[in-house]
Amino acid sequence: MKLGIIGVGNMGGRIAKKFLEHGVQVGVYDLNQEALRELNAAGASVAENPAQLAREYQYIITILPNAEIVKKTVLGENGVVEGFTEKNMLIEMTSSIPTVTKELAVTLEGKGHRMVDAPVSGGIKKAGDGTLTIMVGGKEEDFTEINPLLNYIGQNIVHVGEIGAGHTIKALNNLVSATTLAVTGEAISLGVKLGLDPNKMLDVINSSTGRSHSSDFKFPNQILPRKFEGGFTLDLMVKDLTIALGMADEKRTPMFISSAAYQLWKYAWANGQGELDHTTIVKFIEEMAQVEIKGDKNYVAQNE
Repeated sequence: MKLGIIGVGNMGGRIAKKFLEHGVQVGVYDLNQEALRELNAAGASVAENPAQLAREYQYIITILPNAEIVKKTVLGENGVVEGFTEKNMLIEMTSSIPTVTKELAVTLEGKGHRMVDAPVSGGIKKAGDGTLTIMVGGKEEDFTEINPLLNYIGQNIVHVGEIGAGHTIKALNNLVSATTLAVTGEAISLGVKLGLDPNKMLDVINSSTGRSHSSDFKFPNQILPRKFEGGFTLDLMVKDLTIALGMADEKRTPMFISSAAYQLWKYAWANGQGELDHTTIVKFIEEMAQVEIKGDKNYVAQNE
């Protein structure tokens, strides 16, 4: 099986390596030459442009920073569409805007090409382990065709609906994740200010109804040891929250709690710290509470 990947950053690079480990013939394209050299050394072929990649590989994954870059990469000069034939399929893994995804799919279908959206969740750790959650939007037959391929990099692969459905649930999932991280940060900051041990607070929360991925994984592994290096930036989180709240505006749906959380994230982002890891949102919460959440470096998540 042959697969081309456009965008080999933190996630795309790890996904490419996982495919290579499973014997898939992988071609790659990116503007980052160092990343390309590393993957070339691992066995991937390097293309000169997206069109060349599409001519040589049946399936093309795009996993890029945003929707506009996806559109340019697919439809622009030397873009994917210039190399596509009827046998090809675009697998769009970017955390993108659902309306843009649907428009792109209509354009490709008008030219006789196929597309699914298949964003991922799980971060760089699960990308490296090949245990990502993958939410796929598109035709049932296209999902069935690529499912064996996605099993090389994912553990939970769900066909969530028509084209655009994958990007919709990805944005909503990250809305929940961002909100639980923020509220957990506020709760534990207050607890520390009141004299509680953050390790013991997590012991209680993670065996009670307040448990979440943020309390069970991010706090023990990133925040208590003061690492703040989960591999997903503030820029990217704010982008996904903007998509989610934009969808709510389009559907005239009130989002009181989510909107409040969004303002906190935008506050941190507006300070020009967008390239920092998203877990640094807790530092901004600590600053406002005038405390530091610091725990035993040997504390281990119960569900790591």
